[in-house]
Amino acid sequence: MPFLLNILAPGQSRKLDAPEQWTVHLVGVATGLLLLAISFGWYVNREIALFLFLGAVLSLAFLTTTANPLRQTGRSWLAWGLVALSVGSCGYFIAMHPVHEMRLPMIDELSNADIAASIVLIALVMEATRRCIGMILVVLVTTFLAYAVFGSRLSGSFAHRGFSAQEIIDHLVFSTNGLFGPALEVAAFLVFVFVIFGSLLDRVGGADFFYDVANSLVGKQVGGASKVAVVSTGLYGSISGSPTADVVTTGSFSIPLMIKTGMSRTYAGAIESAASAGGGLLPPIMGSAAFLMTDFTGIPYATIALAALLPALLFYQSVFLAVHFKAHRDGLQPMSEGKTPSILAILRRDWAYLVPIGLLVWGVLSLNRPAFAGAIAVASLVPVALWHDRSPKRLMKTLFFGLSDGMRGMIGVGVACAIAGLVVGTLSMTDLTGKISSGLFHMAGGSPFLTIIVAAFVIIVLGMGMPTPAVYALSAVLAAPALITLGIEVLPAHLFIVYIASMSAITPPVAVAAFAAASIAKANPVMIAVVACRIAMVAFILPFVFMYQPALLLVGTIWQILIVSGTVALGVLALNAAIEGYYIAMLDLTKRVLLFAAGIGLFVPFHSAQIAGALLLAATTAWLWMGRRSAQATPRIA
Repeated sequence: MPFLLNILAPGQSRKLDAPEQWTVHLVGVATGLLLLAISFGWYVNREIALFLFLGAVLSLAFLTTTANPLRQTGRSWLAWGLVALSVGSCGYFIAMHPVHEMRLPMIDELSNADIAASIVLIALVMEATRRCIGMILVVLVTTFLAYAVFGSRLSGSFAHRGFSAQEIIDHLVFSTNGLFGPALEVAAFLVFVFVIFGSLLDRVGGADFFYDVANSLVGKQVGGASKVAVVSTGLYGSISGSPTADVVTTGSFSIPLMIKTGMSRTYAGAIESAASAGGGLLPPIMGSAAFLMTDFTGIPYATIALAALLPALLFYQSVFLAVHFKAHRDGLQPMSEGKTPSILAILRRDWAYLVPIGLLVWGVLSLNRPAFAGAIAVASLVPVALWHDRSPKRLMKTLFFGLSDGMRGMIGVGVACAIAGLVVGTLSMTDLTGKISSGLFHMAGGSPFLTIIVAAFVIIVLGMGMPTPAVYALSAVLAAPALITLGIEVLPAHLFIVYIASMSAITPPVAVAAFAAASIAKANPVMIAVVACRIAMVAFILPFVFMYQPALLLVGTIWQILIVSGTVALGVLALNAAIEGYYIAMLDLTKRVLLFAAGIGLFVPFHSAQIAGALLLAATTAWLWMGRRSAQATPRIA
């Protein structure tokens, strides 16, 4: 059984020899330059650009990832054969594009060559998904494809009229609702430019800058090392938007530092994992799921980013407080003052990093073209790189390898969006979306609250072992219609999905961020995921709060926004104190129960419950404060 599981598990990174490394670099740089030019406004036919992008993603996936964990990591002629098939099938669609552009979809017949090339391309996408993401998503997609083929044989409301093989291929490959649909388009024309920005920023020392800023702000506090991890990961994650990349980048120095200052290996990995999971929630970039949301809903990205700001800050407040209370409870010490730089000294030394970040924030919020805003930010990194490297030759090297790193970082996202396109295409063709939405609603007995819980459960299950973009793309067509049927607005319904999908990075048993942290912390990845979920437990509650209180998404009057954000912030404080067992002083069971009740009351969307929760929190705070003062005033007996 373990052998079979290994055969079906995702592959591992391949050790590339020199020719393979240069192939990967050249493919990455060439594709990166093409997509950057498109972001700046250079016109390239949409379909041809997507064919080139998918061909590059598939080629890089097969070159850099083994077939399974048991395969040798050296050169593989099978991988080169799959690369040749990828280039050949995508090249066929590029060569035949003038012919395909003239045909009428679903009316004109497809040639045998068209059908063969389509089947090969779908199979390649499935194999790349198995290697890079895992068998779970492949089985899910295969199930949906089987439904498209055999669903007409079912009885009841889930039956459909039936489709021929040509109709299925026509819809999945030759229409804009399938493989080359919105998901892949967003990955190529929108997500990519921000991934490149994060990659180049890291190459020129951006991660070190964020770490130094965090260190100067919180390094001298109790448990300073763990707080630095939370703040630096949040700052870097707001740019990269990838939980795994955040763990690998900031965790490489924050996890060992936390362990050195007294934190257990499991808890150090869990803190980094929990903080990294929030990277896809924090503006200005928010990860690729937010860009997919723009395409799915038609809501401008600036509106989404502003709406997501308060919940994201509350998420990091929750993780920070969990770390703070844990540090006080365990008596952890601050970091050495000699290692804590001054914030003014950092800004005087590294002020140039603020220029591209400021341009990015301004462009995303002010321009109605997020890809162009990202391209401007990338361009602004060129003088920063020159300032950092002090050498035109080193600048060219930084740009070359930054583009290559960015394209390698797109492999998982590109494959996930391609496979998600197949699912979305199958759902739209068979109208399964409405049937599943109706099924979710009936499963919850028509109760709005139970429907939301069922939807969250479905998203979490889908998210096990899958990247956030794929989870969102699937959930947006499966769960969002059910939520909107309840009368919930489109913005909170889809942000709910983004939020829960982001938490899938730390949800056991397959938590990608926890597995990345485990390799650094040298601890059990499942235990890291369990502790990370405990640290971020309040974050699982916040999406339910803004579903019922949209003022948390800046929807409403200023007074409503202030009241809701204030009560939720106090609720975050109370719940974290109850979970960690410390608040002003060590908490016994009675005080923990009181604080837990106060936190739940502050989250409930009823004024009477919120007032009761606030009063209970105030009373418990006064009780603890008086007890602490009394303990300090009591003279010690020698």
